[in-house]
Amino acid sequence: MQRKVSEELLDWKNNPEHKSLIIMGCRQCGKTYAVMEFAEKHYSNVISINFETNPEKKDYFEGPLDSDTLLHNIALYENTDIVKGRTVLILDEIQACSRAYSSLKPLSGNGICDVIALGSFLGIILEDSDDGISPLGYVDTVNMNPMDFEEFLWAMGVRKEIVDEANRCISERTPLPSALHRAMSDMFRRYLVIGGMPEAVRTYVETSSYPSTMKVLKDIVSILMRDSGKYSRKAGRSKINLCFLSIPEQISRDNKRFQYTDVEKKKNIGKRTYGSALSWLVDAGIALRCHNLDEIVPPLSESIKEDDFKIYLTDTGILAALMDSFDPSDLVLRDPYSNHGAFMESAVASALQKKGYPLYYYRKENSTLEVDFVIRMDKAVTILEVKSGRKRRSRSLKILMAEKDRYRKGIRIVDGNIKMNEGILEMPLYAPCFFKINEIRDIPTVDVEAINSINID
Repeated sequence: MQRKVSEELLDWKNNPEHKSLIIMGCRQCGKTYAVMEFAEKHYSNVISINFETNPEKKDYFEGPLDSDTLLHNIALYENTDIVKGRTVLILDEIQACSRAYSSLKPLSGNGICDVIALGSFLGIILEDSDDGISPLGYVDTVNMNPMDFEEFLWAMGVRKEIVDEANRCISERTPLPSALHRAMSDMFRRYLVIGGMPEAVRTYVETSSYPSTMKVLKDIVSILMRDSGKYSRKAGRSKINLCFLSIPEQISRDNKRFQYTDVEKKKNIGKRTYGSALSWLVDAGIALRCHNLDEIVPPLSESIKEDDFKIYLTDTGILAALMDSFDPSDLVLRDPYSNHGAFMESAVASALQKKGYPLYYYRKENSTLEVDFVIRMDKAVTILEVKSGRKRRSRSLKILMAEKDRYRKGIRIVDGNIKMNEGILEMPLYAPCFFKINEIRDIPTVDVEAINSINID
């Protein structure tokens, strides 16, 4: 299955000044498969070490951590030759070996072989580990997520030019041809149920069976719950799993603000009890935190309320697997009596996160004024409201857009094609999956010669 990370890996390899590479991402999102496929295509010699399946190989890193000694030992113990420019060393589940993690610093720029490190819990290790030397600042990093909607479409066999046309229409804010819009809407609803975990996507592609796919998703949930608490000094497995299991109900309420008291339905339980457990889920890449803002003014990061937030799951397939008595046909076939707001809002959160947008929302204190997401896009503060059903009233969005002396844009995410409605741009539910990646724009360079030519006499 084609993954976008392959292009990032190739860009990294082709950069003559590249360092060791760390790939971070949640469990089961396809890191190992993608890296091995890339390595076998671009290198003649692949050395792969997995510290969880082969813990005895931690001994390779017990001696000095200089690059010459390390590479000599690895070549000796793995019974292979390290050929300059043709060898890649893959260190999988590197969070299980702190000395291997520290070795990324001396291995960076060793001039002999490329080094790629992978880890499912590196978001936790980077924050929580004090063992050894941190390689941060001496490595390149890539964040990997479950498959996005475009990758799902490719896996389903949709031609690239079809996907590109949908992308173009979303980018240019022009209505999609009716047939294309219907096809994208249908595929998106299937994607909501299946999610982006590669094993679940592969199962659906091969079988077209929702029961088989849901079984895979439930197996993944079991793996996530079994692994919960790994490498954590602060949060226990039971507390992490209780937080994890509470998320579907928390985002299904009208007020989606995360409530610690709702984890076990007990009063007087708060951040002190479950704060570390919830942070573990976020750091492990399983959950997404969306902060409330004091006010909608840039920079948005300066206005967050630390203890006022919503929590979403990174993958909607995992959300489907956690929901009791969930029937995929209700969502895929648009059952008019089912409420799918939690799925749609979660999908938008996941899509924005994959595009690099920090997650914020706005809810005015002691008021019913609330909007689902606030992002900075195309140089403007952009307010998003998600309307998955037939009701499309956006009182809060209209009020915020009407405020004077504010440069804002408003987008209503709906089950329909692109159009303007009462001065607000409406876009399809799948549109955020095609938003441009949030990147820092280039700023015109300073003309130093012009400055130096200023006459100050």
